[in-house]
Amino acid sequence: MSRKSRIFSHIEYYLNEYEGEAVQEIYGKGSKIKIHDIFYSTNLKSVMVEAIIILGDVISEETLDRKLADILIQDALVYFYPDEPIKVSVRYDV
Repeated sequence: MSRKSRIFSHIEYYLNEYEGEAVQEIYGKGSKIKIHDIFYSTNLKSVMVEAIIILGDVISEETLDRKLADILIQDALVYFYPDEPIKVSVRYDV
């Protein structure tokens, strides 16, 4: 497993196990957050994260709010990239 894959795995474990109750409360039962890619932008001097919210059984307008995912991902990545600004891009999947 590469270093990048291990970071993805640790972040996803934090998001879906430790914070899983909050994720499922906001995005629906059975929902998860998956990290698709992380890269460092040399132009912006920041870490860019592409995440996928896999929606649960109920999809409504309220479940398309990305604020919780942004906060949780930024909280998790501060341990891996403590001195870099973190930008999050979120897309949805069913």
